[in-house]
Amino acid sequence: MNSHLHIPDDLLARYVAGEASPSEMHQVKEWLVQSANHEVELLRFQQIWEASQEVKPTIKVDVDSAWQKVKSKAALSAHISNETPAQRTVPVEIAQSYPKVRPLGNTSYFWRIAASILVMCGLGWLGYLLLNQPQEAKMAQMIETQKNTVKQTLPDGTTVFLNQNSVLSYKTDFGEQIREVSLTGEAYFDVKRDENHPFVIKANDTEIRVLGTSFNVKAYTKAVNVAVTSGKVQFSTSKTKTVLVKNETATAQADTIIKLPSLDINAMAYRTRVFVFEKTSLGDVVASLREGYQTDIQIDKRLLNCQLTARFERESLDNALAVIAETLNLKVTHKGQTILLDGQGCN
Repeated sequence: MNSHLHIPDDLLARYVAGEASPSEMHQVKEWLVQSANHEVELLRFQQIWEASQEVKPTIKVDVDSAWQKVKSKAALSAHISNETPAQRTVPVEIAQSYPKVRPLGNTSYFWRIAASILVMCGLGWLGYLLLNQPQEAKMAQMIETQKNTVKQTLPDGTTVFLNQNSVLSYKTDFGEQIREVSLTGEAYFDVKRDENHPFVIKANDTEIRVLGTSFNVKAYTKAVNVAVTSGKVQFSTSKTKTVLVKNETATAQADTIIKLPSLDINAMAYRTRVFVFEKTSLGDVVASLREGYQTDIQIDKRLLNCQLTARFERESLDNALAVIAETLNLKVTHKGQTILLDGQGCN
């Protein structure tokens, strides 16, 4: 496939209007496969074309001829806008040849003229949008997860591990000045160092700014948590900011940032699948497993203070729960999407 395939506007016009030949349709399909941006461009092209057809002229429109006129009008408008008042002249437009229609009265004649003007305005606006394609650079790329996790490498070489039910987006001009992304949900970032292009994450009214480091951002709700595993991170809201270094963590909510005592390694187990518990209360164990596996796990109140010392490394949730149940003499019950831990309690 030719990676430099170019599709002219008149061919796209025939494709959208359903007048392209089989070979032309194949050419457009090859062009669409090259880039996701091409699909967006064709969709916008089709929407504008359909809008321009809402007011139909009383004669059959020649698609190729119409697009040539759109280009000519747009080029003429651009030329006039660059002239000084002294240089500007009033263009003389040659009237288009239409079939002669005998007016039935002043009202009918008025509406015919109005319809013709609306059609030409629609085509002119369509041409303007098509000739201003640099706006495409502002369109966002998006990575989205649901019941899965995804590891993705961004254009600058930064790797991102996205937790379940999360969305990461960035513009196609990413990295030209700053490397900015938006996050909803949770992700672990290993940012490639670039001192000339800061890496910025926007998450629920907070900003995380780095040059090159590794850290986790959790932003499912208005409370945003940042945990740093290497390097240095600037974490800020509209009213305050703080700097976090390796093994430090903080949570921001309502413009306030609170540093937490220590980093919890289990908080990033959704990525590592490593859980380490050292005389940890069963209530905290279940909370870590619930978040790490994105599963609803409930525990009887009598068991909250039971303590567990264990390490689970890349174990399935069923295996981890089986070990806990065997260790503390508990019962594991599945009720639909919920898992219940029950037992006699701990003395």
